[in-house]
Amino acid sequence: MERSRLLLKSGTHNVTEVAQAVGYSNMSHFAAAFRKKYGINPSQYRKGSW
Repeated sequence: MERSRLLLKSGTHNVTEVAQAVGYSNMSHFAAAFRKKYGINPSQYRKGSW
């Protein structure tokens, strides 16, 4: 999850690319895991809404 957070923060990858890069083939599962860990949706985090 830390790697996904860093990739999203960099802004060079979209959420789907990040999910695949960290081993998730299902976007919903990735989003749920990210939200559980950080309390925010990955797309919101990427946009800087944190």
